[in-house]
Order: sequence, then structure tokens, then C-alpha cells
Amino acid sequence: MPDYPFHLAGLNVKVHKMAVVVAPENMILGSNIIVDDFVFLGFHQRLILGNYVHIASHSSITGGGRVLMSDFSGLASGVRLLSGSDDYTGSALTNPTVPMEFRNVRRGTIVLEPHVIIGSNAVVFPDVTIGEGSSVAAGSVVTRSLKPWGVYAGMPARLVKSRPRDLLLDNERRLFEKYGRPSVEYRSAACLDR
Repeated sequence: MPDYPFHLAGLNVKVHKMAVVVAPENMILGSNIIVDDFVFLGFHQRLILGNYVHIASHSSITGGGRVLMSDFSGLASGVRLLSGSDDYTGSALTNPTVPMEFRNVRRGTIVLEPHVIIGSNAVVFPDVTIGEGSSVAAGSVVTRSLKPWGVYAGMPARLVKSRPRDLLLDNERRLFEKYGRPSVEYRSAACLDR
């Protein structure tokens, strides 16, 4: 793993050498994390990857806002978490080559609560919380917060069915019994204020 100067990093963290990490000093990484090759982690006010987090190849987390991937969350290949976006309504100029006085950039917060999984090529926009245990289908677009323990799909993402919680939480409990709880847990948006 390249020697990144993360603000804080736990144990058993693997950031593959072909991943791109911008401003690691603004990032907190828990333990048991894998960031695959060809992942792009852009500049953020704060980016937290909790414990037992995986980010698959060709995913990106960009936008300059704040992002929390809570414990046991994951991104499949090609996922986009966008914590900031230009105003596309025509009220301002767009793109980073334009001075900020002529742009209207909205930066926000994205929170993936524990046990959230995002399918391949899904897109999540700023100011979204995806509730505990929810899954988002491949190719979905998430423009608003999603309730816990649901399966969501579509553009925009809509509830398809509920997702059972007991098996996941029982497996988490059994994992902790066997290997111990992490010394620090990342399970709520309050972590972003640390």
C-alpha cells in the first residue's frame, strides 16, 4: 500500500497502488478496509471509511463535501458518490475552470449507514442518507434519503421491498464474538464532526 498521510487509519487497511487518493489528511479510515485499484477518492472536507468497508474498482467519491461510509458498507464497481455538484439549471456557469464567483456549487453530506451496499454504476447525490441495512440496485440514481432496511432500485431510486435485518445483525454479532469489536466504531453521521 502506498504510504498516505491519512488523518487516522486503523488496522488491516489495503489501498491498492493504482487507487488515487487526494487530500488523505482529510480522511479517516477504520480497520479492515479494501480500496481496489482504479478507485478515485477526491478532495473532501471530511471522508470517513468505517470498519469492514470495501470500495470496488472504478468507483469514485468526489464533490468536496462530507462523506461517511459506516461500518460494513460497500460500493460495487463503478459507483459514484457525489458530495458536491454544480447548478445545472442555467443560473450560473459550470465547471472548475470558471472562477467561483460565477458558479453555484452545492456541497453536502452523504451518509451510508451500517450494512448499506450500493450496486454497480449507481449514483448517489449530495445531502442523502441511506438508512441502515439498505441496498441500492445497480444503475440506480439516489437523489433523496432512503429509509433503513429496504431494497431500492430505479431512477430515481424507489423502495422495491424490505431487506431482512436479523441475519445480518446476527452475523455481525457473531463476528464480534469471534474477533472482537473494533476499538472505534463509525455508525452515525456524528462521526463526521470528530
